[in-house]
Amino acid sequence: MLTPADLHSGLRPVPVARDALHYRRSATEALRELAEARTVTELLELSHAMWCGPACASTSGCGYLHYPRRAPRPGIPRSRRSPYNKDTADLFFLMGGEGYAAGTAKTHERDLWPVLREAAAQADAGEGARIDYTDWGRKNDTTAADIAMYTCRDTLQWAANWCGERYADQPAFLHYVGVSTVCDDLCIPPLDLVQGRFRMYGRTVGDIISALDDQGWGHDAVHVLLALVRQYLFQYAEKLDFVSGRERSSMHSRLNDSAGVWDAVIYHTYSGNPYGCLLGVARLWDAGPCSNTWLMDAAICDGISMDLCKSAMGIYQLDLYQPTADEHRAQQRQTAYQSVYLDLIDDLVASGAPDALVHYAHAGFLFVQTQERYHERRIGHRIPLRPALTAHLSNIFGDEPVDPFVEQRFQAQRISRTPPVATAFPTGPTGLGTSAARLTAPRG
Repeated sequence: MLTPADLHSGLRPVPVARDALHYRRSATEALRELAEARTVTELLELSHAMWCGPACASTSGCGYLHYPRRAPRPGIPRSRRSPYNKDTADLFFLMGGEGYAAGTAKTHERDLWPVLREAAAQADAGEGARIDYTDWGRKNDTTAADIAMYTCRDTLQWAANWCGERYADQPAFLHYVGVSTVCDDLCIPPLDLVQGRFRMYGRTVGDIISALDDQGWGHDAVHVLLALVRQYLFQYAEKLDFVSGRERSSMHSRLNDSAGVWDAVIYHTYSGNPYGCLLGVARLWDAGPCSNTWLMDAAICDGISMDLCKSAMGIYQLDLYQPTADEHRAQQRQTAYQSVYLDLIDDLVASGAPDALVHYAHAGFLFVQTQERYHERRIGHRIPLRPALTAHLSNIFGDEPVDPFVEQRFQAQRISRTPPVATAFPTGPTGLGTSAARLTAPRG
């Protein structure tokens, strides 16, 4: 139940997301219905119906798998314009250093429905057995528990970068960010998520959603639930598509085979779920209600600002699924990618988006430099946890990162086959390099 203490901790019943979803009941009831899915295909269709309703044509105009963007109207700015903007971009060596290109398209050229339905069909045919609970972090983790523990370290650091000293005011939100993050490094079947087989620190997604309902999130909780399910579907599709020894992802090649970057931008955004995480940040700062354009634009910019900073630090070239990758048009796509960011961040400011959303939108310029997660990508192994951080993890999350079911599945995959992930794609902006290249830490 919502308490007076909650009201003083950012847990207010004022909604952030405009109530545009077709589904009208609580998030707990929505999860109960999603858990009845028997196949990944059925889960995809159920979650889509909850978002859009049965009349949606399932084309590139669908708002669940796509983003048919409408530019926001000018308003009264509530934030300062970012120093890195359209007028200064050509001074910096980011994404190839080509600066800003006016008129960069923000419309879909590809329909993502065939991509997701093909992946769901592959999963339902049994192809998921080769990737379920495999390690994609490429940091030499030997246990699933370590992956979950370091995921929650990353969660605390992101929350601190987004929310400052109030980072721990919403423990259930931190639990949500952790579950949203872990599927990037540990391949978790979407059905295991919604049916409660996957637990992290003893919690199922049902436990987390129930807590959000109890704290008065209302329909915002349905938004974050469906965004999480969407993320797990997109993450699973990426991992199913990968075959060891193949130089390129066929799925991402289809999304990246044009000068435009919008298809890849939206896939990248939905697979990372900055939208769902942003709702928690916005609720903490009582920023609602917000337009869908504000929320989506800020979510997109959060992901792109991360990649822009990663490109300068030489980390972006290690990504398996670069949104800008293309054999012949990489530089053009790199320019378009940063131009999307520059257009959207300016639109957020000029239309009067709340400062919390604008800060979130360019937070990648801060968290890539300050968080161990990104330096570990450079050095290929973990940086040991400090005692103070270990204590925070125990207080907020608990002491057992995963249960025996998850650990056993992880270990069975680990000893039965070679890692499914290539070291890196060979192309991409190389950046300037940083002292991260010289970081050393004892290997566990």
